Amino acid sequence: MRPSKSCILLKRLGRNIRRVRKQKTLSQYKLADLSHINRSYLAEVEKGKENPTVKFLYKIAKVMRVKVEELTENM
Repeated sequence: MRPSKSCILLKRLGRNIRRVRKQKTLSQYKLADLSHINRSYLAEVEKGKENPTVKFLYKIAKVMRVKVEELTENM
């Protein structure tokens, strides 16, 4: 059975977030703390298991000093 398109998109988004976070040398704990979000939720987003809100994306993009578009590229 093939994964759904939404599942594929969530995995791509999660990989993008993880890639940018690591480029910025931020741990999940640090990004979550600076963004005022739950670290375990961030981990689930990075795994593609949670569907983050636009507000969530803007929060982490602001902390990482990138545009939301960088987090959603190749989607």
